[in-house]
Amino acid sequence: MTVLGSVRVAAAEGYRGLSALALLAAAALPGPARAAAPNGFTIGLEPSLFTGRFGTHHTIHIYDLPLSVVYQHNRLLVRVELPYIAVAGAGIVAGQSVISGRGSGATRQGLGDVWVKAEYRLAHAHGAVPAIEPYVKVKLPVASYRKGLGTGRFDEEAGVRTVWRIGDRVFPYVQLGYRVVGRLPGLHLLNVMTFEPGVAVAVTPRQFVSVILIGHTPIQKRRTAVASAILAYNLRMNFRWELQLYATRGLTSQSAAFGAGLGVMAHF
Repeated sequence: MTVLGSVRVAAAEGYRGLSALALLAAAALPGPARAAAPNGFTIGLEPSLFTGRFGTHHTIHIYDLPLSVVYQHNRLLVRVELPYIAVAGAGIVAGQSVISGRGSGATRQGLGDVWVKAEYRLAHAHGAVPAIEPYVKVKLPVASYRKGLGTGRFDEEAGVRTVWRIGDRVFPYVQLGYRVVGRLPGLHLLNVMTFEPGVAVAVTPRQFVSVILIGHTPIQKRRTAVASAILAYNLRMNFRWELQLYATRGLTSQSAAFGAGLGVMAHF
């Protein structure tokens, strides 16, 4: 389940933060300073747990172990996320949602769906002018539909993230997107609008705190929207290593009631 692809912002694409907070703040830096930031790879691992009813009549636990690889080259950033998940409770996992309460309630596990995202920075934040970052992302349906770990269908999304800079420490942003959801017979799935407003604050040059609202419009007929509030903390220990902690609280009946994660990122 991806929640933080932009903290996800990059805090983040759900319940995974990755090194997004640092990336978000870096995106708002002036051109010369941003250009001085090193290109290369970031590899992250973030064990997470999410629990709630997700709009069903029983409690569902989702254990998530996503491996992420991010490549940055100047204004271009490409991110690949491969999760291993375990689900206890009946239902089919679809992004931040559980779209059906049918099926076995036994614990099942396996690879989750792979998300590939590319974004490009068109402009840097300067005064009242925000940084503009359009993006596209595709879900590769690797997860087993038979086990309820995914829908077995491709999803595609396009959108834009806008980041402002207030002084040297505060970075508000808004990300909006539109996702084309792969259809499943009989489940009446809908395309969704995704949203992610938030703000990252540089407590020190190496520490960031972020508050985020992330979710999407209803993915299924007769269901409500998905929305969660996220509090995240990033610590850049040195050039190589970064830590992230985050907690989530669901705001709608379709969301996970609670969630938490601990991430470790290595920069190369």
